[in-house]
Amino acid sequence: MTVTARVAGAACWAELDAGDSADLDAVTAFYGAVLGWTPDASPSAEHQQLAVHAGGVPVAALGSPGAATPPAWTLYLAVDNVDAAAEALEELGGQVLHGPEDDLAGGRLLVALDAGGAAVGLWESDDALPAPGPGRLCWAEAASAEPGTTRTFYRALFGWEIDDDDEDGAGRLVCRGEDGRALAGLGLAGDALPHWLPVFAVADADAALAAARDAGGTVVTPVSEGPRGRQATLTDPAGARFGVIRIPG
Repeated sequence: MTVTARVAGAACWAELDAGDSADLDAVTAFYGAVLGWTPDASPSAEHQQLAVHAGGVPVAALGSPGAATPPAWTLYLAVDNVDAAAEALEELGGQVLHGPEDDLAGGRLLVALDAGGAAVGLWESDDALPAPGPGRLCWAEAASAEPGTTRTFYRALFGWEIDDDDEDGAGRLVCRGEDGRALAGLGLAGDALPHWLPVFAVADADAALAAARDAGGTVVTPVSEGPRGRQATLTDPAGARFGVIRIPG
């Protein structure tokens, strides 16, 4: 399997807090229809209930990290040392909500609020990231009420460069890792609460949107051409928001 390096700050995992009363069979059926995920009874941390795979690769989990009310996705970013990152993020104005704790494979993780108030996870692991493919996490977008504060926080925490070029007309700031590739985007939250939006690759964005509607989800933003490919923002039947992108090539 082709893998890519774990650049500090790269989106490496996503976890859905669907609530204690969630029907896991219904949740997995929805994401199976939209993203082609298959369930796996072996989660990666004790607070997770179920892991899901895309193309045989573990990509996300259903669990309760204690950060999401109402149901929402928590994005995890890669770090070299989660304990050191926990100290650093609190010095930078963040707040640890859960952890650091050991996972079930020799790594460590935590869930926190960043300085802009968005829930975010940090994960220390020796595992490389799988190459982009359908159903796999491929991008992330931070929505902040105070983009300047959020930009300063992630720049100090990860050493990200900030590219102020308005690539897609949305006034988005693009964060880049040491290898020069784009890691995430940052924009105004508007009327929404601060949050990180996980974005998953799909073979056909229009088909994913149709599948989401048929399975009880809703369309937040319809499919449109963006700088990274055809993309849309959706919610699952419980209201948890996520994005899909058809990556060119």
